[in-house]
Amino acid sequence: MSNYRVPRWLTEGISTYEEKLHRPEWARGQDMEFASMLNEGTTLKLRDLNSGFTNPRLISISYFQASILVEHIVDTYGMEGLQKLLRAYGQGLDTDAALKSALNTDLDVMQAGFDTTVDRLFGKLRVALKTPEKGTDITKMPLEVLKLYAAERLDNFGAQMVLGDRLHEAGDLDGALQAFERAAAAVPLATGDDSPRLRLAEIALQRKDATRAITELREAMVWDFDNVALARRLAALMKEQGVTAPAQLRPVYERIVAIDPFDADAHASLGRLLMQANQPGPAVREFKAVVALKPVDQASAFTDLAESYLKNGQRADARRQTLAALEVAPSYERAQDLLLELAGSRP
Repeated sequence: MSNYRVPRWLTEGISTYEEKLHRPEWARGQDMEFASMLNEGTTLKLRDLNSGFTNPRLISISYFQASILVEHIVDTYGMEGLQKLLRAYGQGLDTDAALKSALNTDLDVMQAGFDTTVDRLFGKLRVALKTPEKGTDITKMPLEVLKLYAAERLDNFGAQMVLGDRLHEAGDLDGALQAFERAAAAVPLATGDDSPRLRLAEIALQRKDATRAITELREAMVWDFDNVALARRLAALMKEQGVTAPAQLRPVYERIVAIDPFDADAHASLGRLLMQANQPGPAVREFKAVVALKPVDQASAFTDLAESYLKNGQRADARRQTLAALEVAPSYERAQDLLLELAGSRP
């Protein structure tokens, strides 16, 4: 549409914007970084955004900012407006002329509108991530002073996290729980080591409250899309607690195999859940992955795949996989029973 004249900020911005539209978990998880840069006044102006893609220190956040700009353009001018802009570049126009021709605007007006969009999207997060006054190190405050400081900043993420950690270390689980709950409310999208949900889960486990721990880990997983250790921890805890509901288990195993496609156990667990849901087609995919990964218990893997093939109406494939299982373990009863069932079946 642009005759290959599209600037990098726009083509990469569209790409990142479309990824997020299709799968929210594919979005760049840089909201906290961007909000902190807004507080520091270090984000790029729109006139300088293209230069960010040639700066190793800024390239990643430039993708993020460009996607927000594309979102702003679509929200303000519609998808038709975005397409007009691309075609304007195709006429050989530079950015100022393309904006004027396609959208009847310029970069200065666009900057003002973009700033308003950013305030709407990140205003609350910016408040929550406001850093202490210069020269103030809250990590070195005496606990009682820190309590007073945090009490005056209930919506400040950093203050509540530091307070929660200090109270936890002091053995005040109730106080720590409340601080981490406030931190989670202030910045629900915090991930990794900054996640208050993980702290809440840890406290819940200390109190032998596995139900709450599962809830907190599940909530953490909503935002921490690529944390396979978190997903595995949740799966293990749910198994330990005897959770069998497919609606609860399936999203966890889907997340694990999406992040680590070489996890045979997760593929097998997901395949069995799909079989329970009477979805043999998708189950075949998962069990084929298990077989390809050559697990220790190959007889079971071949039989799982055979059963999914049979339930999916693929009897010849089911027979081949059953015989493969019996070649590995001739006395494997589940494969023997399946072979008898197949012998009595007719296409």
